Amino acid sequence: MRDARGMTSVLRAALVRVPLAVGIVLATLLLVAAFSLLYRYEQARRGLGGVDSGARPQAAYAETAVAAGCYEIEAALTFFETGAREAVAPLVWDDAWAVADPYIYNHELARTASVLSSLAYAESGHYQSGADGPAYMEEALHGLGFTEVSTESYRYRSEIVDQVLNVFTSEEDSVAYAMARKRVAVGDEARSVIVVAVRGSYGAEWVSNLYLHDERSVAEGLEGYHRGYSDAADEIYAALEPWVRESHARGDDVTVVLTGHSRGGAIANIVAAMADDELAGCGVSGEGEAAEDDAARDAADAPDAPMGLASGDAVCAYTFASPGCTTSASASDARYNNIFNIVNPADMMTYLPLSAWGYDRYGVDIELPGLDDESFAERFEAFCSSYEQLVGADAAGEGSPYDPENERAVRSVIDDVSAKVASVSELTTPGGMASVVQALVAHIDPFQILHGHYQSVYVAWMLSLDEDVLM
Repeated sequence: MRDARGMTSVLRAALVRVPLAVGIVLATLLLVAAFSLLYRYEQARRGLGGVDSGARPQAAYAETAVAAGCYEIEAALTFFETGAREAVAPLVWDDAWAVADPYIYNHELARTASVLSSLAYAESGHYQSGADGPAYMEEALHGLGFTEVSTESYRYRSEIVDQVLNVFTSEEDSVAYAMARKRVAVGDEARSVIVVAVRGSYGAEWVSNLYLHDERSVAEGLEGYHRGYSDAADEIYAALEPWVRESHARGDDVTVVLTGHSRGGAIANIVAAMADDELAGCGVSGEGEAAEDDAARDAADAPDAPMGLASGDAVCAYTFASPGCTTSASASDARYNNIFNIVNPADMMTYLPLSAWGYDRYGVDIELPGLDDESFAERFEAFCSSYEQLVGADAAGEGSPYDPENERAVRSVIDDVSAKVASVSELTTPGGMASVVQALVAHIDPFQILHGHYQSVYVAWMLSLDEDVLM
């Protein structure tokens, strides 16, 4: 009996100490996490501890422009659904594109841009300590003849600890991007070509998609860029400035090509629009026409910190799955018709934030085939073949990552929410949130709906389609 009582006393004493022990363990873990974050913050501040760039030794900025050429390579990369298993995509670059009219859609360039926008994600693996990921972006761009490649922006923005730290330092709107440059001689003209590929939502950066203007901001004349993308766009714009000015110092005109997928596409869209506004201030406007009668508006729209573009320069952008990124009433102006936004009608992200709330994209939207299109079944069959070849899976089979029937569900959700939630401010009310949840529950399969947003789906569509289908 005494032994039983003694055992009971021991158990009670142990149970009393359990909460204390758990508290000590949790406090220790929190202290370790806090120390890790502070240590990483100090590393980033001092430029220490990051994974080095995988770029090859950089060639000096060419004294002599190289004769224009055409490059065709097979680019290795990874997609969301392939995990660590590599896929391979054809990649083409023609230096003659540097002097082509940026206001004319270039399907081959769009295909290349779709792959580059996917490489912008794949590059992240190289900058994760211990992952030993290949430098996919650098290898691809060097294969296309670009002598200078920079992916430094990935260095402190690709680790898990970096993304957690961004939440505490309010830097969820940061961005990673690759920049590359080459000098080419096209005819008698020497020209510098700069390519920028912007990574889409990654880790904590996803939160910035929710940083919207409300209708009060629009009413007060603050219409313009999506708040979650504008700081990132400003960073890229500033990073381009020394490259542009250095090219001008060599006597070169400059062509800037921008691309990105999802959030990266929205940021590329804004950077291109800022560049168009700056070029308009130099007397270049929509489709290359003079803008003398719009000089006052052009001056007002020009960026506060110009890139240094001049009248002989050109800009174009090819974005994929970009959400709405502006509330500007001038988003459809002719000056932005060198921005081509490829959107999948079955991709819900391209409808957000809603146009009913005043959101839009700069430039021209180009829709991939939809269910109601003539010959859709034939085109989808070609897409399935392209997808299978790209990632090694059957897109039309069981468990496929993309179901075009989701287009109808997406449109039903967008119509329901647009009718019931009139503004961003109303979205944040209990009634607004309830309306959104009801629409999602009524129409959406949560395990299927995002598949139309995948980079691989956009790349497979672009590789399978001819230009006349889209234009």
